[in-house]
Parts: sequence; structure tokens; C-alpha cells
Amino acid sequence: MRTKIAAAMTALALLLFPLGAMLIVRHCFDLTMERERTRALSEEAAIARAVAMEITDKSREEVYAVASGLQGRYGSDTLTVALLYRSAVMAGAEIGDADALDELIGTSGRATLLNRPNETLYIAHRLNEDLTLLLVSDVSAVYALRRDLAGWAGGLSLLGVLLCGALSALLSGWLARPFRLLAQQRQEFIDALAHEMRTPLTAIVAGCRLMQRARLPQNERDALLETMACEAQRLSDMDERLLQLTRLEHAAPEFVRFSSMEMAREAVSVFENVSLSGEDALFFAERELTIQLLRNLIVNAQRAGGEAPVCVHMRQDGFDVIDRGCGMTREQAARAFEPYYKADKSRARAQGGAGLGLTLCKRIAQLHRGSLMIDSVPGEGTTVVYHFDTTSRGL
Repeated sequence: MRTKIAAAMTALALLLFPLGAMLIVRHCFDLTMERERTRALSEEAAIARAVAMEITDKSREEVYAVASGLQGRYGSDTLTVALLYRSAVMAGAEIGDADALDELIGTSGRATLLNRPNETLYIAHRLNEDLTLLLVSDVSAVYALRRDLAGWAGGLSLLGVLLCGALSALLSGWLARPFRLLAQQRQEFIDALAHEMRTPLTAIVAGCRLMQRARLPQNERDALLETMACEAQRLSDMDERLLQLTRLEHAAPEFVRFSSMEMAREAVSVFENVSLSGEDALFFAERELTIQLLRNLIVNAQRAGGEAPVCVHMRQDGFDVIDRGCGMTREQAARAFEPYYKADKSRARAQGGAGLGLTLCKRIAQLHRGSLMIDSVPGEGTTVVYHFDTTSRGL
């Protein structure tokens, strides 16, 4: 994933940097050439007015004399000025590539032509039916500027691509990290699921084969069937919890107002040896999910053991579930909400736990924008604190 992201970003930079640089150079060249064209036209207009005055009412010989002196008076190293009689240069200048000027010279009024191979700008101005003023301006300096800009742009583009490549390598690691973590968590979840399913499936398959191959006494047969039924129930519970987690990922909870004490009484009514205390409050949440959350916490508390009853204490912003069982270490408490994690695997297997109860509780708490915190001391017991915003303002 990281390599693909870095390669994609580098390829994009390799495309965009040269393309952007080329567009900038082209735009600069067009602007500079347009300014050069405007300057040349302004200069040509002044020369045309002067030449028109000089050739007015002049004979052909006198016009030829004027044409002979045009280059000396108005021309320069970068500007050629010529007078054409019926498309032919009269005197005083040499025009290269005259064939390319036929269409330009044949245009009435004033016209321009940029000869890119020769890097010259032609301006033809029809003075009368026979005479045309022609200016040939050397614009090689503009082309040289474009080449310089292209060189600089190429160098900057290369530098930009290299920097972008280095930056892509850094950013790709940062961007790909959530995907790597997600893939790792997914693989851990699948591995844990496969591990949890393997034991009950092995017990069921082994029991079936044993019953097929051996004639067992009725009491042993009944015990084996009971074990197989427990393992099948464990698989069923695991499937149900997985379906619940899947539904919670896609279905939005329906929040209603209800009495917290009435909800708690309904939740604890299916248990023995559970005490209920605290104060009533008006909760704004999904009632069934809140009952499921409380019951899952009570089930985990009872599995922790202890002679004292599990205590449920209701608060205005949530509730506490307290047991006096085996407790957990800090590391065990930190991992308690991980899928399939069991602090005491032997006790959990003996009591039929699937390792998804607290994971489901955490997801329910998140849907209510709440939190679950575990305060536990090994050998003394555990307190699970559920807190959430009980008002509509927080949801």
C-alpha cells in the first residue's frame, strides 16, 4: 500500500510539474511576443507615415531613391526596412524567404506574419496599389528568452519531482498507516475468530466420531451430548454477537427518552444475586441497546466470581457495575474490550464466554457518544463505569 501511494504521488508530480512548467513558459512567451508585436506595429506606423509623406507626388526614380535610403534612416541590426513595388524589393534591403511573404504582401491594409523557423516578425503595410512597406523584425531574443525559461523550468520541474518523490515516501507512510493498522486489526480479528471457532468445532466433531465408533454407556453418552450441545451453543452465541456487531456498524440507533431506573429493573430482572441502587434519571438513548449493554456488563461481572452480589448503581449520566470477583491487572483491563480477549481463558471457557461481550458494549457506548472505563484490582474486584451525555444536546 505504501509503495503504491508513493508511486502514484510521484507519477502525478512527474505529470503535473513538467506540464505546469510548459504552460507557464508558453504563456510567458506568448505575452512577450505580443508585446514585441505591439511595439513593432507602433514603430511601423511611425515609419509608414514618414515614408508616405516622402513618396507623395514623386516619380518612380525619386521613389527608388527614397527606398534606397530607408534602411539607413530607419533600420538597424534587428530591423530591416524595405519598400516593395508590386511585391518586389526596390532597393536598399535583402529579404530572405520572400516566397513566404506572397500571401502577406497581397493583403490589403496592414498584416503581420511570425516566421517561427527564422525567428522573425514580418509587417507588411500597403501604401497604395503598387507600393508596400515591409518591416522585418528580428525576434530571436524572445525565442532565446523562451529557451532560457524552458531550461529553468525543466530544472525546477526535475527538482520538484525529486522533492515530491521524497515527500511522497514520507507522506505515504503516514497515509498508509491507518490502512496497515486496519488490515492488521482485521487479520487479528480473523485469527482470533478462527481460534475461537476451532475448539468447539473440534469438540463437536470428535464427539460425533466417538459416538459413531464406540458403544458408550448411557451416562457417558448423555455427558458427551451435553458437551457437544454446550459447544454448539457457544458457536451460536458467537454468531449472534458477530451479527449484532455487524448491524451496529450499519444501523443508526433510535434515541428516545426513558426512565433509567425502569430500564435497569428490566435489565436485572433476568439475573439472580444482583443489587440495584442509585437515583432515577431521564436518559435519552436507545433503550434496548442500553439494556443489552447493562446485561452484558452484569454477565461479565458474574463470571468474575465472588460471593458478594453484583451491584448496579445508577447515576444521572450513566451507571456503574461493581463486582467483588477475581479482578484484573492493568494490562488485562487495557485489553478487555478487544475481540475474543479473555483475561482468564479457563474460566471463560468453562462458563461459555465468546469473548465478544465487552467488544459489543464498547460499540454500543460509542454509538451513544459515551465511554466505558474499567477500574480493577486483582483479587478485590472490578468496577465498570459507563458515562454518556443523557440529554439531546449531546446527540
